[in-house]
Amino acid sequence: MFRYVYIFAACLAAILLPIVGIFSTKLKSFSQTRNNSKRVRPTPIKYWIHAASLGEYEMALPIIQELLIHHKKEEILITIFSPSGYSQAIKGEYADRVMYLPLDRLGHVRQFYKDYAPQRAIFIRYDFWYNFIAEGHKCGTSFYLVNGRFTDNHFIFKWFGKPYFNLVQQFKGIFTSDQNSTKVLESHGIRAQFTGDTRFDRVNSIAQNAQHYEEIEAFINGRKVIILGSSWQEEEQLIAHLLKNKPENLAIIIAPHDLKRCDAIAQQLAEYYPRKYTDGNFSVRDNLLILDTMGMLSSMYQYADFSLIGGGYSGALHNILEPAVWGSCISFGPSVEKFPEAAQFIEAGFARAIDNQEEWSDEILRLIANEDELASLKNMAKQFAKANIGAASRVISHIL
Repeated sequence: MFRYVYIFAACLAAILLPIVGIFSTKLKSFSQTRNNSKRVRPTPIKYWIHAASLGEYEMALPIIQELLIHHKKEEILITIFSPSGYSQAIKGEYADRVMYLPLDRLGHVRQFYKDYAPQRAIFIRYDFWYNFIAEGHKCGTSFYLVNGRFTDNHFIFKWFGKPYFNLVQQFKGIFTSDQNSTKVLESHGIRAQFTGDTRFDRVNSIAQNAQHYEEIEAFINGRKVIILGSSWQEEEQLIAHLLKNKPENLAIIIAPHDLKRCDAIAQQLAEYYPRKYTDGNFSVRDNLLILDTMGMLSSMYQYADFSLIGGGYSGALHNILEPAVWGSCISFGPSVEKFPEAAQFIEAGFARAIDNQEEWSDEILRLIANEDELASLKNMAKQFAKANIGAASRVISHIL
């Protein structure tokens, strides 16, 4: 019964999408972007990799790189659902193998399997499209889930998620990014294997190709460094509080999540004479630099003794793996329940969730003055990240 209702709903949604788009700019853009996008030339493939959006595509990249050790690029197809993920992926090195996932209408799905006939499908984290998976099973496609993350309240364990539970149960391999997810799945009768988080592979690869900035190094000039990564107002207020204590031997670099806020940040912290990177008028005499340009943050972490990561006050924590791979003391706001890696970092001893700005400020000042303890914490972060690299190769060893 569910299958017929879903097929009808998917068909209706596809019909209504252009109509609703008349009243919604976002949906109109979603529909137009898809209609104007290119499809990969139809040909049978060995591996179909699907990512919902940009975050999942980043998780998929180490998997793709491992597959390319054994297979030609033409044997791989990459699909993405969201415009934000697609718009970035088509700028990358695998652009000719990337296309939008067709809407989950039965006709589209059957045409997809007729055109590409994938032998194996690798889904990243989630995005369980019912028709694509159900028809894929009928066509003999083997399904795998990579970087799976589950809690007991995941929708597939609810009464209304039973049809999806039955589909996922048929996956040939489920590889989780954390051990708790494996326990949860197995408690519900689904076999799973903890292989780790492929994002560690990704950030390690990025770190190996990091760019060096002579002007930033001149600005730092041997001082301790705190990087605000993808910051919001709450993190910048913490820095304002820290600066009131007049920390010595400390350079601060702010990389806001929204570049439109750079002028507002400069005004908010005006009493500390912040400089903007693109103005080029900063030197070792300054202690506060605002990065008002894109593409630098991942490389900035190589200079970080401390990393204060944005999003921890809104429940949308940004990437904390990037600073960890370089070896950095990491801190973030307290709303991180949805991010198991935050709890893992805290337990490992090199990260903290901030619940008191005075205590946080005091700890930063103490560590600046304590070289040995700071070095020990930074080494903990680096060793933790190093121990978690290799998830992609472990996954692929089970799939090939």
